[in-house]
Amino acid sequence: MNLIKAAIERPIAVVAAVLLVVLFGLVALRTIPIQLAPDVNNPVITVTTNWFGAAPAEIEREILNQQEEEFAGLEGLENITGSAQPGEGKITLEFKIGTNMDRALLLVANRLDRVPDYPDETDQPTLDTSGSEDNAIAWMILNLAEGNNKPIHEYGDFIKDVVKERLERVPGIGKINVYGGSEREIQIIVDPSLLARYQITVGDLSRALREANVSLGAGSIDEGKRRYVVRTEGELDNLDVIREVLIRSTETSGA
Repeated sequence: MNLIKAAIERPIAVVAAVLLVVLFGLVALRTIPIQLAPDVNNPVITVTTNWFGAAPAEIEREILNQQEEEFAGLEGLENITGSAQPGEGKITLEFKIGTNMDRALLLVANRLDRVPDYPDETDQPTLDTSGSEDNAIAWMILNLAEGNNKPIHEYGDFIKDVVKERLERVPGIGKINVYGGSEREIQIIVDPSLLARYQITVGDLSRALREANVSLGAGSIDEGKRRYVVRTEGELDNLDVIREVLIRSTETSGA
């Protein structure tokens, strides 16, 4: 009753309030966009395959065509878009709105396993649940704490192996990109004079290192009720192992 009485006693204030509401309504009607068919992005899965040094035509012929044949007829799939650039091939799979993406990821991974074979230099395909038009929703910057004098670029492995791995477990995270940092590597500097003295080419050196840097399964051994799996480990993971690699041997015959 007090509200009604106050409105009757102050008609000018009531009229002013009504006019303000109408004015704000007109401004909102002219400025807020209204769409009968708003833009809705369909869920997508991006399959990326790297082939270092390959031309786009080779990637399309040897990789993308085979993958697209396997993806055809995938449940809930609406559109397939493939693109190739030097050293990399991408296939974007667009699904219907409301598709269970966990199930779609499983189906895509199973179809990838059906691809007969890839070139020897090709990396394993990777799956992402984000499209090329998606933008990052958050940026995190790593800074050194006070008193820490270690170069910031040396934390690249820590970010990729620890921070990124834990963030990927958060529900709803589709993709995490890491920028900056440096990767640990072993550099081999070739001395041309020594190669010429021992008549060794750069190809011989590269081939010897590549053949020594392998890990292969050597079968299994049955002993009673137990079976032991044998595996040969030959990865070049430190300088001492690299120094022991045999590049070439020559036979000498005595007189």
